[in-house]
Amino acid sequence: MRDLLQPAITAYHRLIERDLAAAEDQLEMLRRLQLERKATFGERPMAHSLRPTFLTEALYNNVQDTVYLIRQAVLRIAAAFFNDEDVLRDGLGLQEWELELAALPTNVIRLSALSRMDAFLTADSFKFVEINGESPAGIAYLHELARIYRELPLFQEFTGLHPVRFVSPMEHTLAAMALIYHEQFDGREERPAIAIVDRLDVPTIHEFNLLHDYFERMGYPCEVVDPRALECRDGWIVANGRRIDILYRRLLLNEFYEMRDECPAFLEGYRAQKTCYLNSFRSKLVHKKAIFAFLTDERYTDVLTREQREAIRQHIPWTRRLREQRTMFRGLKIDLVPFVRANRQYFVIKPNDEYGGKDVVLGFAADDAAWDDALQRSLAGDYVVQEAVDIHREPFLVKTDGGWEHVPTIIDLDPYMNGPLMGGCLTRTSASNLANVTAGGGTLPMFILRHTYEDIHAD
Repeated sequence: MRDLLQPAITAYHRLIERDLAAAEDQLEMLRRLQLERKATFGERPMAHSLRPTFLTEALYNNVQDTVYLIRQAVLRIAAAFFNDEDVLRDGLGLQEWELELAALPTNVIRLSALSRMDAFLTADSFKFVEINGESPAGIAYLHELARIYRELPLFQEFTGLHPVRFVSPMEHTLAAMALIYHEQFDGREERPAIAIVDRLDVPTIHEFNLLHDYFERMGYPCEVVDPRALECRDGWIVANGRRIDILYRRLLLNEFYEMRDECPAFLEGYRAQKTCYLNSFRSKLVHKKAIFAFLTDERYTDVLTREQREAIRQHIPWTRRLREQRTMFRGLKIDLVPFVRANRQYFVIKPNDEYGGKDVVLGFAADDAAWDDALQRSLAGDYVVQEAVDIHREPFLVKTDGGWEHVPTIIDLDPYMNGPLMGGCLTRTSASNLANVTAGGGTLPMFILRHTYEDIHAD
């Protein structure tokens, strides 16, 4: 299916190669516009390639159908098993304080109203490796980057021959927040006031400001505020003197727990349920990477439909919490730790609840001694082991220290989910094995090709 993209990719690269001096000027334009508009991670521009990423309509629709099936599978498993706290502790890895927060009543029925499913592109498909169910970032960066690319003369020339469309995750997220506020939370304000809540010393502060400006342009009053500066008056969250209807929670619960004594209003407002928190504190139930252990373990998947099990088989890698246990792997009964130790080239070790590629160990990139050390460290903590994905590398024509080169690049394809609906994708790129922005990867807007080469020549 990805072969249908190649004519468009080749055409884009030829436009770059036609005049490399002009291409360098436009690369500088891309850098300058990102700095001017603060589409930066800290002060680092997000995009480094004149070519964005592309998907065909067929592949976008395939991703959309797949994430819907997997989302429904997660909800079925949660309904069947997650009322048992022992399952949440032992199977999912929730700590006692996380269980206490998840048990607090909320009018928001969704486990994760705003989420992102993170995948890698393979040679002919895609495989998800985790769900960011708590605080998915990147939506404002993508919106602004798409606007910037549309200003590049080279992109304008390309789209004159290859029409595209862009699905803005920011538009979809705002619509979803308003919908949940009105339909589930029973909010009464037509244009609810929003507070974007996180620490203000983080590299994503520029995204918060982009979100603020967009929300206000759309008619939604907005504040960007540190959780320690929040107040709770008569049950309502107050930020910078404004009463807040929707608290857009970008603060991770792990970070809140570390500073909980410094921001009592954050918890007080959640308990009062006058301000709508998105996401709720229940989002931890789908955010843990061990959720994929439930999706790939036959002890839990009997409650799923045939279509859901097939979507999991094709698109979810086998996953288990890393500990001494007997389990099944591809029809074989195995002792997990010895099996993983002896077959490192097929597995990845990662923390159950971290982000940015932190402490991820790739078995195929480690030697035996490093892998054994990683296993020993991980057994003392909360980690998962996951079957490695055979990641596709797509060539990008980029400017390097040695000149313009076709660099094999991995692409992270991360669709945003707003309730049951998909609203655009984050795509991250890297020449190394990790594509996270915090690990040095780049971010590109993803455009959907309205027609493929075969479509055009079939007319």
